[in-house]
Amino acid sequence: MLALHKSDLKIAANDLSEICRIASFIMLVPLIVTFMYLGNLEPLQILEKIWAFVAPSLLFYLLYIGLAGIKSDARPRTKHTMITVSLAWLIIALVGFLPYLLNGTLSPLDSFFESMSGWTTTGMTLIKVPENVDRDVLFYRALTQWVGGVGIIVLALVVFLRKGTFAMDYYASEVGEQKIKPRLKDTIHETWKIYIVYTIACIILLYIVGMDIFDAVAHAFSAMSTGGFSSHTDNIGYYNSHPNGFMIQVILLVFMIIGAISFLVHFKLFEGEYKRVLQNIELNYMFRILSIATLITFLSLYFINPGNTANKVMDSIFHTIAAMTCTGFSITDLSTWPDLPQTILMVLMYIGGLYGSTAGGIKILRLILIVQVILISMKKLMLPKTAVLRMKIRGKQIKGNEILYVFGLTSLYLIVAFLGASVLMTSGYTGTQSMFLSLSAMGNVGLTDVSGDLWFGMHTIDKITLTSLMWIGRLEVFPVLVLFYSIIYKGKSRKK
Repeated sequence: MLALHKSDLKIAANDLSEICRIASFIMLVPLIVTFMYLGNLEPLQILEKIWAFVAPSLLFYLLYIGLAGIKSDARPRTKHTMITVSLAWLIIALVGFLPYLLNGTLSPLDSFFESMSGWTTTGMTLIKVPENVDRDVLFYRALTQWVGGVGIIVLALVVFLRKGTFAMDYYASEVGEQKIKPRLKDTIHETWKIYIVYTIACIILLYIVGMDIFDAVAHAFSAMSTGGFSSHTDNIGYYNSHPNGFMIQVILLVFMIIGAISFLVHFKLFEGEYKRVLQNIELNYMFRILSIATLITFLSLYFINPGNTANKVMDSIFHTIAAMTCTGFSITDLSTWPDLPQTILMVLMYIGGLYGSTAGGIKILRLILIVQVILISMKKLMLPKTAVLRMKIRGKQIKGNEILYVFGLTSLYLIVAFLGASVLMTSGYTGTQSMFLSLSAMGNVGLTDVSGDLWFGMHTIDKITLTSLMWIGRLEVFPVLVLFYSIIYKGKSRKK
């Protein structure tokens, strides 16, 4: 049954309670930074800063107690899992906005926008001058991305890698099905270990090349989660004039790519199966697409305004990787770019990274399936009607219902993005700007192609639209649809 019943909410409450319990402890982590940067604050000011993180922690714990009291022995189905993850991201963003609000950093709506952007690893920000914001708030903002990044990987393992799906069949052959589903907890633990190792490595490298320790931690959290928040107004462009600015950009590029690679692939890398990793079809597609996109972007920028070749090469490489890995880092003002390179970035944001990574978008594996369907369709036109062609990718046959799901998702993804862009256009953004922002929010990328004055002067409806797109895109559309459809279906059932 599609209708949402009390029994469905009881089943979802079990998982939601555990998520709230974990979130209650996460909210206290920024207090470490609070005490490190107290300065000469008065006792009352110190209490206010502590309360900004204790309050949401207590609220999460109260939610945990309340939800844990709701018992259900029923076995959860896919419907319940989708309802759970939809509500989880919404609740976390709603409670997670409190530190911004209680610290006086942002207004209520802007705080919710910032919270959703962080937890969904989008990286869009309404903080105009991060340098003027308290360090503990900036750390919290980076932490939300970092934790959200792991949440996305777990979401892929639990929800999107369902048995019988093409993605599950493919990665079961790559990694071994026994490592994914029967030992799911072990797989999640291993993911955490690898994620932490990469993050520490990124912090150390950034510190070695000249970032101070706070910036190194904040940017490592953003790079690994493919988020994009920065502790500077000019984002990574702040380091353009740094003596080791080039090395900082290269390090961030490497870890953005690492974050956008499936952590099921990273398992093989840590086991020393380098040849198997290099043969991964998604990884090969990613580098081919990036190569073509970077070349077109560079040529477009160069022919319109010749000169500064080295800068244009780096701008092209950095932003195409930032777009495809769905990381909102930037080193230049994209609002000055022509339509063609902006369109290239839009396509990359739509495609996104690998399945089971922290990146957003429709995922490269689905793009590969679409390409295969097109090729098979072309072959069928040239063969007799009686010819039977089987769709396979790396020896794995793809079923018809899986093809329908992928085409449905990719089409629906674009429809929602167009609807979002349509709303933005009513506020005065151009068609290109509107679609760029819509895809950036929905792909959880964070790149923007509008001037600072236009961005920070956004209307309320634009903020609500972009916040909604972040939520819908992070959950790959269908979980949110299942939630809304269940509510609507129940309402119709009552009327009858």
